[in-house]
This record gives sequence, structure tokens and C-alpha cells, in this order.
Amino acid sequence: MKTEHPTKYYDNLSEFQEAQQILHNYQKTHNIIRNDYLNLIELTFKSQNDQKVFNTLYRACLRELFSLIESDLFNLNRLDSYLNYSDKDKFMVKFKKTFKQISKTWEKEHIQKDYFDSKLELLKNIKTERDKITHPKGPKDFKTTTIEDFNRFKMVFDEYDGFINKMMNGFFIGMKDYPIN
Repeated sequence: MKTEHPTKYYDNLSEFQEAQQILHNYQKTHNIIRNDYLNLIELTFKSQNDQKVFNTLYRACLRELFSLIESDLFNLNRLDSYLNYSDKDKFMVKFKKTFKQISKTWEKEHIQKDYFDSKLELLKNIKTERDKITHPKGPKDFKTTTIEDFNRFKMVFDEYDGFINKMMNGFFIGMKDYPIN
């Protein structure tokens, strides 16, 4: 049944209140990390003429982007987890399954499909780059950052930011006995 406001309904007041708290904490956490990230992007861009600082801040940007996404995944799964969810699942498995579940519950499959079809591959590439600097095997895992590298990861962030905003727009929860209409 398609509703005017796609909503996840909870069976009782305590489940609903817990979901409200999770959603509230998720939004606050997301916004704190996002604002830090936007400041970090600005600092990184301003530092492009100092290669040493630019390299360092670029690597920090890569790590912070995935902190934001991983926080989103954790909290969204607290609201509506996919079958056999485990926080230990590999990142891309968790990413795909989380957003497929969320998009199904809140009737946003078209948003999820559009993002997965056109943006997911670049996110995977940036993730591989992040993994190299987070778990380096040697000095070759650290490259000299270019403005093209910066622009590419900034585009990945902008695309993810737009995606998560579309997914969360019209994101309602309710109790079965008190539906939102």
C-alpha cells in the first residue's frame, strides 16, 4: 500500500520512542560530522599551494568521508536493519544492503537505484584509495595529491550528500495505532 508519507510503523510506544531517539541522535551525529567535513574540505582547498599540508589534509578528508558514511550506515541499521545485519559486514555489502532496505521501507527505490547505477563505482574507487592510506603496506600507498584528486573526492562527497538528503527527505516513523496522514 503506497502512502502519502512513507512511514515505518512500530508496534508499541517504547519501540517508537526508541526509534525517535535513534533518529534524533542519527541526525545530530550526521550533522556534526558533516559540518566538520565541510570545514576540512575548505581547509584542504585553501592549502593546495603547500603540498605537504595539502597531502595531509586530503588524506584526512578521505578518512572523514568514510566516518560520515559509516556513522550513517550504523544508525540507519538501528532504525531498519537489513536481514542478518552485522556491523562487521564489509563496507560495500553494508552500504548496498542498508540503502536497499531503507529505500524499500520508505519507498525511495528510484533514488537508491539512480545513485547505485551512476555514482557507486566512484565511491568504490575512493574507498579503495581510503583503504590504502588507512592500512598502508608501504610508502607507495601515499601519493602526492593533485587538485584533480581533490575535485574527484569532493564530487564523491557532493554526490553522497545529495543522495542521503534525498533519502532522508520525507523520512517518517510512527506507531501502528497512530498512523501519520
